[in-house]
Amino acid sequence: MTELKFRRFTLNQRVQHIIFFTTFILLAYTGFPLKFPDEWWSQWMIASVGGFANRTFIHHYAGLLMIGVSVYHVVFHLLEKPRFDILFNMKDLQDFQQQVKYYFRYTDKQPEFGRYTWKQKFEYFGAGFGAVVMGFTGILMWHPFAAMQYFPIGFIQIANLFHTWEAVLASLAVFIGHFYDEHLGKFLNMSWVTGNISEEEMKHEHAAEYEEALNNPELRERINNNKNKGISEVPNSVLMIMTKDETPDNSKKDQTPSNILIFGLARLVFTIVFLTICVWMLWISYQVLVEAVSTYIL
Repeated sequence: MTELKFRRFTLNQRVQHIIFFTTFILLAYTGFPLKFPDEWWSQWMIASVGGFANRTFIHHYAGLLMIGVSVYHVVFHLLEKPRFDILFNMKDLQDFQQQVKYYFRYTDKQPEFGRYTWKQKFEYFGAGFGAVVMGFTGILMWHPFAAMQYFPIGFIQIANLFHTWEAVLASLAVFIGHFYDEHLGKFLNMSWVTGNISEEEMKHEHAAEYEEALNNPELRERINNNKNKGISEVPNSVLMIMTKDETPDNSKKDQTPSNILIFGLARLVFTIVFLTICVWMLWISYQVLVEAVSTYIL
């Protein structure tokens, strides 16, 4: 019997992701205190980075780094062999309908996703749209007097609003939506670090891609030929093959009381942090909404 591990992300993609989410966290951490300077947490957050001047420096150059990695991401994928499975198609609509039926108990069958689910595609293109909006409006706000040589002052003011609203929307999507789906819902999902997912995860999360991979004649031949040869590189999405005897048996070791306790405490801490961020982001969203209504409607 063999154990398959599937390559989910390349090293290049993992480095891009780490840079992108690190800059995103830095931008949120140094951006919201400027929007709410009188709040106690704003004063603490500004002091934690060494004062207002450091806050400004970190915010500006984290923004430039995010723009840089976004441009690199686009250029890299234009130059490499293009993949179209990240684009929306009719199957995404069918998967969405099937998932709604599953959530409301009209069916007991979940949709069989390909390499990317419809939610992951929304997150991907949402991140790209947000990077464009935040990057453009951020540069205008960084150099407002230079920007006014090319744009009317009203345009700069609108850019300021869009920068704030997009920051709130993106933070809600990432800190609540993405964190829950990919990390709390699938606790300790480490594919963003290792690049790999197990065969069991592949079956559950990307059943259509799993079936497609195993139906590949070349892949099937490699699996059979390397059945008793330990680890072997395999093309496309499958990373390695390991025989059952050579695969470490961690099932019993993972069930020890100490491991169960550590895992439970880690999940508790992660959940508390997640809920704290949720409350913070919902409070910020409420304040921004109240400000918008009182300024532009009432």
